Amino acid sequence: MQIALTCPQCGGQVELSEDASVFHCAFCDSTLKPTGRNQVQSFYFPPKGKKQAVQKALLRTLKDKRGISATVVESHLVYAPYWRVKGMLFQWAFGRKYESSTYDGPSFDYFKKLRAVAYHRTFPAFNSETFQLISIGLRAQAMRMWPFNREKMGSDALVLEQEVSLKEAVKKSLQTSSPLLDGGKLSLHINKTALIGEQYSLLYFPFFYFLLDTGTSRHQLIVDGLSHRVVKGTLPVGALTRNSNEKGLPYTPLNFIPFKCPNCGWDLPFQPSARIHLCTTCGKAWQEFGGRFHQVHYKVWEPDARVPGKNNIIYLPLWRLEVSITTPKGQCLTQKDFFALFPRPRVLDQVELETKPIHFYIPAFRIKNPVAVDKFAARLTLQQPFIPGASSTLRGQQAAPAWLPLGEAMEMAQLLLFSMTPKRAKPTQEAVKNAKIQLRHKELLFLPFFQKGIFLREVHTDLAIQKNCLEL
Repeated sequence: MQIALTCPQCGGQVELSEDASVFHCAFCDSTLKPTGRNQVQSFYFPPKGKKQAVQKALLRTLKDKRGISATVVESHLVYAPYWRVKGMLFQWAFGRKYESSTYDGPSFDYFKKLRAVAYHRTFPAFNSETFQLISIGLRAQAMRMWPFNREKMGSDALVLEQEVSLKEAVKKSLQTSSPLLDGGKLSLHINKTALIGEQYSLLYFPFFYFLLDTGTSRHQLIVDGLSHRVVKGTLPVGALTRNSNEKGLPYTPLNFIPFKCPNCGWDLPFQPSARIHLCTTCGKAWQEFGGRFHQVHYKVWEPDARVPGKNNIIYLPLWRLEVSITTPKGQCLTQKDFFALFPRPRVLDQVELETKPIHFYIPAFRIKNPVAVDKFAARLTLQQPFIPGASSTLRGQQAAPAWLPLGEAMEMAQLLLFSMTPKRAKPTQEAVKNAKIQLRHKELLFLPFFQKGIFLREVHTDLAIQKNCLEL
């Protein structure tokens, strides 16, 4: 989705990508930080054509194609609110898959499968019981939208009241009949679905409302403001006409702040996909919230001095979350409890494990292949590596931008329980099915990787991930 806006510095007409966290003007070369992107914002589609032109075309079509002569008694440009939900949909499934065998009859095998797909959905935020346009489709993806501005939308335009709250929209966002799993004879033991990194926004879509008089009766016609097609159903325009006092709209205005380090005053690196910005001058990290930058503390797990090719190392950010896991059988607080839940084929010092906390490692860098990155995070978490005194500055080294906020990292940690569960481990499956994770401590950690062929290998653990799975 592209957001059309006016540059606050020079007034030029520019575009801002929906996923971009940094704004750069091609006219005046200024770089600014949009604020409020993590909150609900409102946008609108400007209609195509004037109401008078659409009205003339409608009357002419009725006369030519249906032989109906009508006059327009009442007409309005109406903006109707739609909720738009965007995120990444994850589904973990465990169970049995049955197959037919020629000689031995039916047989089955255990399966474990992760599906991760981009999720986009729009649905009405108003009373739509008598209105059949229940979604605005792909237009929310392909067309430019403008930040909500009552003056630019037209002082005589009507705005339908938003009746579906954000809380109701969150419940409705996953009410979809689209199957995610492949077909076949499946017996599901676990079917866990979660929407990660979801963003909610209100889109005000334009309609032309006409009340026609044919001489014998009156009819209400609603015309799509972009395609100019007649939409079946009715809009509650009468109620809005009787009560024209606008209520407070649930949107956060799109504002901008200087994209400079609050500590040293130098420009922050231009990385449009980053949510946490690392200053290359003073080494401090910042995240915008509430219209201002807040410092994010991080650590760096430095490679050993004997590592070859140290100058070619790239640092990737991960969230290191110290957690406790609550299962129906009890609470896991130490690594001894963790490895009892997820057994490893190696000899471990049980006394030492009783003193070590549980850490989850969630990649914070931007990814292209969620399934491959999830596998990497599960393997790293199952190792529970010991990280001795990591340094707290990263200055001058090559580092990937941190894209995943802490809240979404906690949602990913919940799914990581299923990633670490074997497909045949029934006791572990029963434990994680209704398990909950509680955060005890968090830190942003940069780990060193070196390139080897098509892979990036972590220096300390030698775990690898393909470069094409990342957006560096």
